[in-house]
Amino acid sequence: MVGCSHESSASDVVGRMRMSAAEIERHLASFSGRGVAAVLLSTCHRTELYWWGDADLLSWFDAHVVPRGYGPAVVEQREADLAVRHLFSVTAGMRSARYGEPEIMRQVRTSWTASQDAGVTHALLDAIFRRALEAARHIRLAIGDDADPALGSRVRDTIVAHGLSRAEADGNVAPLQLLVIGAGDAARGVLEALTTDRPRCGHPAGDAWRIAVTSRSDSSAARLASAFGVQPLPWASRDAALRTADVAVFAVHAATPLIDAATATRLTDGRGTSAQWLDLGVPANVDVCGLPASVQWIGLETLAPHSRSNAVRDKRANAALQRELARFATEMHRRQVGARITMLEERAATVARAAFAAASSTPGDTASADAVARQVTRLLLRELSKLSA
Repeated sequence: MVGCSHESSASDVVGRMRMSAAEIERHLASFSGRGVAAVLLSTCHRTELYWWGDADLLSWFDAHVVPRGYGPAVVEQREADLAVRHLFSVTAGMRSARYGEPEIMRQVRTSWTASQDAGVTHALLDAIFRRALEAARHIRLAIGDDADPALGSRVRDTIVAHGLSRAEADGNVAPLQLLVIGAGDAARGVLEALTTDRPRCGHPAGDAWRIAVTSRSDSSAARLASAFGVQPLPWASRDAALRTADVAVFAVHAATPLIDAATATRLTDGRGTSAQWLDLGVPANVDVCGLPASVQWIGLETLAPHSRSNAVRDKRANAALQRELARFATEMHRRQVGARITMLEERAATVARAAFAAASSTPGDTASADAVARQVTRLLLRELSKLSA
């Protein structure tokens, strides 16, 4: 594996490295022409190339990926078992900006499928990616549905601070209008934090807050709203709600931003107060380039700078990762043994046929049979010695 990610390089540099589906298809075609089995994973937070064989694709990565970042980037390399371990942990979300982020599983599957469609995978590479996706599901169970339980509390504290600053600025004590966009784990964690410990009436931020939730699935939004006693909004009303919301929490799994700069300007035009947009999306739900001054955008990297600090969760996840890697190693060993046994049977049959063919001219010569037995026995012992080594 060779790649760049948000873990070792600036997020904006890595973000510019992201490739479109058409670009990935073109590069996969070039790998096919070189006879290289490879999978190219490219997201907002990482672009990595996985391949099987002796080909050295570091120079290809340096030439075709690194320059896209227009900035200094750290290129990481891993081989053999370390590359497999890296893929397993990436697929499980253990290396995502939001620990345990499930969207990366879909992105890995899509990348692998693209390579299969392009004809640049083989049985062994397919086995690794298939097992990585299976392992990710098991590891995510160990991580838990709420991968970062403190994230909701940090979002709540940020909203309270925004209400306090607004009250100090203009003396406005009206309830904050809060809009939560999304219905997944992140949105649920935020709503739990917001509804479990609301500011009391008379708090400087106002009479607590009024919360609405919307999602691309109106039924999902309705279920979530019912669970936490907040107002559901149809997706068609999202833009109207954003116009009046004091705070919007974006928590949608989307491959592209929901809100670009032009839309943000249109939705906030004429506001008397600034809007606070908290973006938990991976990738980001809001395109921050050219946002109007009336929008205070806060991204996940600010809200969850210590998302890896939960020692209990990390211990569970790493233990699950070790179990999945051990299981994978056992499966690969069995595959190797099976291939060796098949080869051994073929070679033994060849030896036996040759020996008996030579002995056929002298019927009753038991020496030939003994010779076959000795040759097969020596062959078996040599191969078993290799397997045990």
